[in-house]
Amino acid sequence: MKGILIALPTLVMLLCGDARSGQDPATPAPPPATDLVVVRVSGDPITEKQILAQIDMLASQTILTPEQQKNRNSFLFQGAVDNLVTASLLKEHARKQGVTIDKAMVDERVREISKRYPSREAFEKALSSQGANEEGLRKVLEEGLMMQHVLDQATRDVPPATEAEIVKFYNENPDKLPIPERVHAAHILLRVSANATPEQKAEIRKKIEEIRAEIESKKITFADAAAKYSQDQTNAAKGGDLGFFSRGQMVKPFEEAAFGTTPGTISPVIETQFGYHIIHVIEHQAAHKATIDEARPAIKDHLERVKKQQAAKELVDELKAQARIETFMTAEEFGRRHPSR
Repeated sequence: MKGILIALPTLVMLLCGDARSGQDPATPAPPPATDLVVVRVSGDPITEKQILAQIDMLASQTILTPEQQKNRNSFLFQGAVDNLVTASLLKEHARKQGVTIDKAMVDERVREISKRYPSREAFEKALSSQGANEEGLRKVLEEGLMMQHVLDQATRDVPPATEAEIVKFYNENPDKLPIPERVHAAHILLRVSANATPEQKAEIRKKIEEIRAEIESKKITFADAAAKYSQDQTNAAKGGDLGFFSRGQMVKPFEEAAFGTTPGTISPVIETQFGYHIIHVIEHQAAHKATIDEARPAIKDHLERVKKQQAAKELVDELKAQARIETFMTAEEFGRRHPSR
């Protein structure tokens, strides 16, 4: 169902900040940029430095042909400008509406981002390598939350998708509703630490073999054994149930065992990077077109996202109509100043 889902534009694409603020530190530096004003939105400047930062973000999320890549900066120029203009309009609208963001929300976002790094020092080094600091990050996050609030307000009254709309989409889009081969499985996991000794691994394997023997002899059900023994806390209480998954969603040894086990039976003990598993395959489905019941949740989500996108677009179009937007450079001129590498 992934093919029919269309997400709202990511907020990060609307953020206006220092060049490379959204880049990975390992990404090559963009061509030299200046604070030359390329666009003004009701007097507020958008510089070529900001546009190059947005082009970097767009390029990281767009599949470009070789010809487009060769002219990347001119090809993505208009999209970058549109994002920055939209960001400027939403931020100004938020300020006029008196939108304020609780400091605790910003603190939480900063914590979430910092957790991606092994240490506080690594986090600060990553910011510094991008010409940023925590104060600047907090400002960007606060502005992002302000814009999100404005969009949430604009889309809050969007009506839910009706059953008639869902059925109509289902009937008109058969090519968008494939379900790949998949299995419905549950598992029991005993974790093995990366630095476990051979003796420790052998002991853990012996324990899970004993659990498997208990299940095979019907001394305990698989679901009860998972609740009692499994160390995967995300699903142990549900009998280890992982739901349906298709190929490519699990690590290879787990996938091969799951797709190779007869439904209604359990696999041998399987070793992965996480530890030792026993897999109970509940159902194995061949690839097929989704039924209306299978497709309904995703279609409903898709239709409501589209409605929200339209409501957000209407707000932005209205703000654009009320603003004075001046552009001082064409895509071709920008491309000549900043040839793609």
